[in-house]
Amino acid sequence: MATSDDGGFRVPAVASDTGALVTHRMTYSDRLRVFIGPDEAVARYLRPLRGLDGRRRYALNLARLPIPLPATGITLADSTAFGGNFVQCLGAADALIIELCRTGGGGSPRHYVLGLPGARTGTPGVPIPCGSADRYVHADEVFTAAHAAQVFTEYFHSGDVPAGFQLRGNGP
Repeated sequence: MATSDDGGFRVPAVASDTGALVTHRMTYSDRLRVFIGPDEAVARYLRPLRGLDGRRRYALNLARLPIPLPATGITLADSTAFGGNFVQCLGAADALIIELCRTGGGGSPRHYVLGLPGARTGTPGVPIPCGSADRYVHADEVFTAAHAAQVFTEYFHSGDVPAGFQLRGNGP
């Protein structure tokens, strides 16, 4: 299978079979987009997690498409549209934030930061580099690339994150 290269990321390209449907879009640091279908092994698309450095390569986003699309029928609008349901990680391979976005009953997206169960007090104080700025989280909201790979794989298959995480509201 062919590969695509962008800024140090090497990922397999999606097969161009006209009958194949894609269900998810993976975006690497807001640059490279790869569309994958329900029968593909999402794990091979997660290899770039180990290469996240927090500055140039700092994000991976997995969005569920509103409806499955033919691989050959993806438009520029499909490729660039911000999805209301996704999981993403931000930071470097050894210190990542994992976020979940779900569209609520009213149709507006709700963002969460994943963390280990427990009480959170005070202002988040652990800096995580995310491109040109830092984001701040609590210590029990910092994960590794290996943790993120597990979360992404579960999200790809079930549309949710694995059990056992606490969700802290983050933004709108």
